[in-house]
Amino acid sequence: MSVGRLSKFMLPCLIAVTGAYALAGCGGSSTEGATPESGQAIERKEQSEEASALKREESAEAAKTRELLSEVEARKREEAAEASAKKTEAVAAANAKKRERAAEAKAKKREEAAKANIVKAKEEAAATEAKQKREALSKANPKAAQQQSAAGPQVTTTSAQPQVTTTPQVTTTPKAAEQ
Repeated sequence: MSVGRLSKFMLPCLIAVTGAYALAGCGGSSTEGATPESGQAIERKEQSEEASALKREESAEAAKTRELLSEVEARKREEAAEASAKKTEAVAAANAKKRERAAEAKAKKREEAAKANIVKAKEEAAATEAKQKREALSKANPKAAQQQSAAGPQVTTTSAQPQVTTTPQVTTTPKAAEQ
């Protein structure tokens, strides 16, 4: 082979071999250069670990804070519910007293009406009895009945006070109120 051909063939081989040695040398120097870079990487890693730990602590504190806040809100809701229940009970008690007073008033009115009906029935019975006596008297003695009817009717008043009956002879007698 000739030098020209050799140089064409050798030149690329030489470049390849030199490049390989150069790369090998850089590889050796890169391990020396990698050590300082790995120190920086370690520092970065430690910083990121510290930041992660700090974030975890903050998250834990936030969780505790949320839990405490939740407990406080639950207590407030419970107190509000108790206050509402007390208010409802007070309103119910007031309504019950109001219904009770109304029932008592109604019963009292019924009782008074019953008493009034009794008094009225007694008055009607007395009036009927008086009428029957007059009729019996008029049948027995017609002249006395005419004199009594000519003198005027007998007036009877009713009230809660003692009754006073007036007759044409101008005599008054007090009667005790019957109950």
